[in-house]
Amino acid sequence: MTPNEVSQSIRDITIRLIKASLVDRQNYPITIRIGGQIKIGISGAPDLGGGLADIPYQDVYNNIDRAEAYHLKMVDGALIQMLYCFTKRKLSSHRLAYFPSPALLQYDEAVDIYEQDELFGDMFAPSLVKSPLRFDFDSSDDKYVDIEHPKSHLSLGQYKNCRIPVWGAVTPLRFMRFILRNFYYNAYVGVNMDAAAAAVTFPQTISKSEKNILFVSA
Repeated sequence: MTPNEVSQSIRDITIRLIKASLVDRQNYPITIRIGGQIKIGISGAPDLGGGLADIPYQDVYNNIDRAEAYHLKMVDGALIQMLYCFTKRKLSSHRLAYFPSPALLQYDEAVDIYEQDELFGDMFAPSLVKSPLRFDFDSSDDKYVDIEHPKSHLSLGQYKNCRIPVWGAVTPLRFMRFILRNFYYNAYVGVNMDAAAAAVTFPQTISKSEKNILFVSA
């Protein structure tokens, strides 16, 4: 995918989810060109990715929410980031993040509505355990260590050494399909982005040894 295609894909996802009543607030992607780099970021928001390490998750979520450093704020309060960087029009890195709301205030304030609505009921169940996740990609060899630090990997929670190998870089549509399918299943069935997500992918970067352990297919 080109930078323009990635940016347009994020816009298309945003419009699709707004129509499905899944988004509470949104910030459209912005393209920033610095030398030979092209960054797909978040309009009007700072990049907080490097400044949120080693602090409680409640504070991480609140900082991102206050700064509106997200592309999508879902109806259950979850925040979605889809950040990409291209060098000479070739993908060099991405950070795709899902930050669920650590509070259940929305459910508590509207119990009757959500308990009677099949579409939203599974988003607000009080039994849910909220945990953030990130898909990170870096094409350089500077951080890469076979198995220990794959070029493309999935991190769960705030665990420092949780890096599950991923087949390759993840497109916006494939990331959003993953989020909807696993955390908003009733809505996922209605939105139906399978065909669009399957149509485009990035090249494979996973190593042979990484394929011998549990990995995620992008």
